[in-house]
Parts: sequence; structure tokens; C-alpha cells
Amino acid sequence: MGDPANILVVSDLHFGEELLPGASSERRRAVELGSTGFREFLRYHAVRRQAGRPWRLIIAGDLFDFMSVVIPGTPATPARTADERRFGIGRGTRAGVARMNLICEAHKPLLSDMTRFAAAGHTIEIIVGNHDVELLSQDVVTELERHLRLAGAEDRIMSRIKVVPWFVYIPGTAWIEHGHVYDEGCSFEFNLAPTDPKDGRLLFNADYAAIRYLGSTVPDLDPHGIEEWGFWGYMRYGWDMGIRSFSRLWLAYGRFTFALFSARAMHQSFKGRDARRRVHRERLAQVAKEGGISVDTASAIDRLARTPLTVSWRRLGRMVMLDRWGIISGTILALLALLIFLPFAWALAGAALVVLAAGGISRWLGKHMVTSQLPMRAVPQRLRRHVDAPVVVFGHTHDPRWQPLRGGGLYVNAGTWLPALRPGLRRSFTHILIQPRASQPPQVELRQWRDGTSQPFDAFADLGAGVTHPGTLGSQTPDWTLHEPEPAKSKAGAGGL
Repeated sequence: MGDPANILVVSDLHFGEELLPGASSERRRAVELGSTGFREFLRYHAVRRQAGRPWRLIIAGDLFDFMSVVIPGTPATPARTADERRFGIGRGTRAGVARMNLICEAHKPLLSDMTRFAAAGHTIEIIVGNHDVELLSQDVVTELERHLRLAGAEDRIMSRIKVVPWFVYIPGTAWIEHGHVYDEGCSFEFNLAPTDPKDGRLLFNADYAAIRYLGSTVPDLDPHGIEEWGFWGYMRYGWDMGIRSFSRLWLAYGRFTFALFSARAMHQSFKGRDARRRVHRERLAQVAKEGGISVDTASAIDRLARTPLTVSWRRLGRMVMLDRWGIISGTILALLALLIFLPFAWALAGAALVVLAAGGISRWLGKHMVTSQLPMRAVPQRLRRHVDAPVVVFGHTHDPRWQPLRGGGLYVNAGTWLPALRPGLRRSFTHILIQPRASQPPQVELRQWRDGTSQPFDAFADLGAGVTHPGTLGSQTPDWTLHEPEPAKSKAGAGGL
């Protein structure tokens, strides 16, 4: 048996995001830069092997961006509601095929380069992310395969390109997935069965609703950066746009909120939840078998996923800032009552106390995020208890990261190839190189595509985002010690599915 392939991991390319109606020139330019860079990356590695090994390219989610593609009603996909007539057909299986077609038509050169990369003897595995979760449907995968064949992929080439529903596991080397399932703003109640069993429509989560309503209303808004905004920052942004745009934005915010509460109602449907649960269990068993782990292990890892915030009234209320509106409304009513029922001097004193109390409550509640994104740094440590994977790789956050784990092991985030407002050009085009080694921990490097070649990522440049690394990555051997991995363990039972 020959040496194992060297592994390249990239993530979050978001091809199709430029198709959002009204998308800014900056966003279109960002996707163009990412596409051009990735095509150069493919051509470069197609003809250059390291130590004679072929490449195993793993795209760790969000290769495509179905959220940004608006599909008007057609006889094949009719618009059934006023919302769909205004904002396009909702995400789901049938509309996913149409979206896949539009994205592939817009990125034919990319598909051609992917085909040539596979024809050179390398493989490509496309992990499903939250922005392209429609790839869980075989119909959507078939549409992608159709376009790959149009780009020149014959049967032998197609056998080297596949879609992976959840994870890639290389025992003794790495566990690789997108990571959105650990983010309550982007996860689904049943991550392998996120659609309504009746009509195949995707259930709303916070990320999907934000792109559909806020993103379409304000195309200049960076959808990958607003999770860091506080309540008042969001208010100031709307006000700075002017009265008319401010009103449109808050009308869109109302639709966004309504969509989330509608999803909350759908979560309460016993029949719907039971049907999704059954599909999820069936797919989990299949994914576990194909991925080389037991069903019990897959179930244990599945339980690490975060329940979407749309399932909880409390978390949903905080997310849409109902508590902030309650503080504002309560303060106004208290001030009015003081002015009506107390002498002016007493009313002023009471007003000062009310304002101080409101400020104290607001401070106690802490900073709110427009969308909730769970920091994923704690998950790899827990995940390694279940699998023999000294290296855990996620994407999703667009934040390239290098983090040694307690007791040995490493968490690396692949970052993004989308140099929009965040993370910017100097923090984009990052990728991970993993070289398996017999009877030794793998050699791992966090790298960046720039100046037409793959170079070590400069972790110590003043780039923002608070990323720190334990050592210099400029050498061929990273400056960290990987202890022997803990023995793989699994928790018995499949509870929680």
C-alpha cells in the first residue's frame, strides 16, 4: 500500500455570495479575488506534489453560498406566499437545485480547474456547511455532478470528487468538519435533517433569516461581521443611513424576528420533529459507517452540537433584543408616570434613579450579539475524547486559529478565502497542510496563499481579530509538541437524537 496522501484543508469560499441582488462592488470583488486565488491554488498544487504524494483536498464547508441566491417563483418552484414573492423562494431541495445551477453557471472556470485537479490524480472532498446545507440532498449533489461533467469530468474523475455530509475522519491524523453545528445561530435542531419533511423547506435559523431579510434589504451590510455588533451599534448603523433607510432596515428586522418565532412554532410540531428525528438517525448511521466510526461514537459527537436558539423562548428573546426593548419601554413608561403623578422636583429625582437602574440592568445583562456564535475553542478538546484524532480542524468562523489543546493535540481553524470587510485581504486565503507520518503525530502547518504560492501564515503580524499562535510557523516543523493522542472512547447509547 502506498504512502497516504498529503492533506490540504480550505474552508468558507462562499461562491455565489456575489449573486445577492444589490451586492456591493466590494462584496463582488471579494468573491472574485477568492475565486481567482483558489483557481490558482488548484492549478499550482495539481502539478506539484510533496514527497511524491498526491493531494487530498478537503473543503471544510461553505464552498457555495445558497443563502445569497434569490430564486423568483417559477412553474417548477412556485411562490406560495407574499414573502416568497418579495424575497424569492425559500431554501430547500427543489429551490436548491435551481440555486446550484445558477452558482455553477457563474463559476464554470472554477469547476474546470477542480476537474483538472482531480484528473491529475488528486481527490476533492466537499464537506457540507450551513451556507450550502442543501448539498445534503442527493438531487442538489446530482446537479453539481452534472455541471462537473459539463466541465469535462469523466467517470474516473468523478470518482475522485465527492460531497461529505458531516465530517472527514483520518484515524491517528485528523478530524475535519465545518463546525456550524456548534454555533447556536447557525445550527439546526437535527443537523442531518434540517428540512421540513412535508415540503422539503429548510427551517429558519438566525443566520438564514438574517441573510434573507437583513442582507437583501441592506446588501452593503457584511453578513459575516454583524455578530460582533452590540444593540446600540446596530441602532447607530440604521440611523446613520437616514430616516428612510432606517425605516426599511427596522421593517426588515421585524420580518427577521417574525421568521425566527415562526421557526420556534415549527419546532413545537410533534409530527414534524419526529419525522426529522427519524431521518436524522438514519443519516447518522449511514454517515458513521461511511466515515469509519461507530454509531455510538457518532451519536456522542452529535450530542456536542448546540441546539439552535430558535428552540428556546429565552435565548430567542435575548437574541432579538426583546429584553432591551423592554428596558427602553419600561424606562419611558416609568418616566411618564413620575411626571404625571409626582411634583416636578420629586419627578426629577425619581427619573435619575430610573435611568440609573435601567443602565445598571443593561450593564448586568451584558453585551448583546446580533447573531449568536458560540466560540468553538472548547469543542475540539471534548471531541478528541471520542476519536483518535490529534488534530481537529474547523472552518465557519472565518478566523484562522492555531490552538494547542490540554493533554496534547491541536485545534486549527482553516479561516476563509472571502476577503470581505472581515477578515480583510491580509487574513484571507488561509489553508492547512497536514502531512501524515507513520507511527508519529502528523506534521501540521497553517499557511496562506499569496504572491502565487503557498507560504507560512504570518501569525504575529498586526492583523487584528486577536489570533495568537504559540510559535513560529515559518519552519517546516511547527513549534509545538503533539503528545500521544488519548485513546478513542465513546459513550454508549444514542440518547438525545
